Amino acid sequence: MDTLLATLTRGLFWFIRLIPVRLAGAIGAGLGRIAFYCDARHRSISIRNLTRIYPQKSRAWRRRIARESLAELGRNIMEIPHVYLRPKSFLLSRVNVQGNQKFSEALEKTGLFGVAMHHGNWELGSLMVSALGHSCDLMYRPLRGAWQETFLRQLRQRFGARMRSRRDGLRWLGRVKSAKACVGVLIDQHMGEGVPVPFMGHLANTVNLPAKLALRHGMPMYAITLERMGRGFHFNMAFRNIPQPEITGIAELDARQFMQQAHHLFEPIIDKRPEMWLWSHQRWKLLEEHNKDITEVVYGTP
Repeated sequence: MDTLLATLTRGLFWFIRLIPVRLAGAIGAGLGRIAFYCDARHRSISIRNLTRIYPQKSRAWRRRIARESLAELGRNIMEIPHVYLRPKSFLLSRVNVQGNQKFSEALEKTGLFGVAMHHGNWELGSLMVSALGHSCDLMYRPLRGAWQETFLRQLRQRFGARMRSRRDGLRWLGRVKSAKACVGVLIDQHMGEGVPVPFMGHLANTVNLPAKLALRHGMPMYAITLERMGRGFHFNMAFRNIPQPEITGIAELDARQFMQQAHHLFEPIIDKRPEMWLWSHQRWKLLEEHNKDITEVVYGTP
């Protein structure tokens, strides 16, 4: 059965690959809008998140952004076969890159940590780091099915990236600095074992591993952003150095403040086009579980 499913999935990928990428994206966006009306759970999560962050906006505005966020998710999904089957030259022609020179120089010195969010087509963003010729290790959550995991892992590594499952442990991180590689991490998902860090004005459990290790080993941390231009398959990608906070010597506090610096860099990008971000994820689950508001919590204390 797994072999049959893998064959059918490959066939579907190649079929979608034959559809013009803009049309494939438009089909996905349409399916995402349908999902908004059919998927009550994720519609509710999206609107609840938007109400928390944009209470001053109208109900109609929040519903529209929630709908268009699911449309963007559908667009991204339908673009995946193009992301993973099109030649490198095609992908590079669709992405304008800024800050690559300084990013390369930082890599050559010590290696670095690259943090990103589910904004724009994040699968393309992850692939672009290796497509630009950079050595990189990408941390990710593996899929449950063995055949899906094998299939997507091969596609994600096609330009030389090394996929590092959370199940692999962290011993490989010790070699990153000497290898002068970029360690890529998505930082905008709720982490049950994370630390509370303000994001969009409210506390959210956040992975602080990139900041801890960057500070410990004297490595920089860069924000990697990929912003869609209009609704087509054209993007602006930027590598932005995240300034380190004033060091207090308290490791946990310094790491939190460093992650807050990262959050501050992404927040105006999300504000500019909120429909491009994944609102259907329970990013502020920490507050929902404890029924707290940021105004009721002193930063750094439970």
